[in-house]
Amino acid sequence: MKWGRIGLSGVALAVAASGAWWWHAEQQSSERPLAHIETAQFRLAHVDGMVLRVYPFGAVQESAIWRKPGWTPGGEKPIDVCWENLAESSHVFRDWVKDAVATTWARHGMVSFHGWRECTPADTGGIRIGVRMSMAETSALGQHLAGKRYGMLLRRDFSSDSDCVSRQETCIRATAVHEFGHALGLTHEQNRGDAPEWCRGRHQGTFPDRNVTDYDPQSIMNYCNKDWNNPGLLSQRDIATVGALYGTRM
Repeated sequence: MKWGRIGLSGVALAVAASGAWWWHAEQQSSERPLAHIETAQFRLAHVDGMVLRVYPFGAVQESAIWRKPGWTPGGEKPIDVCWENLAESSHVFRDWVKDAVATTWARHGMVSFHGWRECTPADTGGIRIGVRMSMAETSALGQHLAGKRYGMLLRRDFSSDSDCVSRQETCIRATAVHEFGHALGLTHEQNRGDAPEWCRGRHQGTFPDRNVTDYDPQSIMNYCNKDWNNPGLLSQRDIATVGALYGTRM
């Protein structure tokens, strides 16, 4: 078995032929939000005379993981959210988006989204959302979105989409959950090197610099999921990922 290793404040990435895992040493920096993985399943690995616990988790861009002064591993991690222009969308649309995020990422991880009002020039530290008729997208991952005008764009109308025309609410919610996955630092699952070759051909956007789970065909972040955006539900590995990065909500 061939291992790769990157030291990060008591945490290292272990890459094996079968996939990728977190190595969790006993000493951790309070700046790394990974102490919560103690409750996850793990296996032991003996490396360089050390006994390490090895955990399976999801694929992310390391630099995109949100970190703010005062955050603790087991504490709540609030992130501000605002709408660029309330006139771009209805109150019902905005409520669907807010609820979709609250019942998925924020339901399982110790991360919460606050504000949900119209943006002002003072909103420089959170996620700024615009709304348009066409395709949704996020222009950066995770904390790289902080204060970025129209950093996230959500689609408000699916009437031209034959798969969504009769289930607009479901498609709006599912799209919001997918884009907020990017806002938490997650990349597309099909961008991973261990995704099936046919699926890697659908790569889009940033490639992960940390594959910390086995490939997940059910992920809401996976374009190759047989159910588009899963539909709006987190897979078990999505849930494990947000718990690993931001803490698990008990």
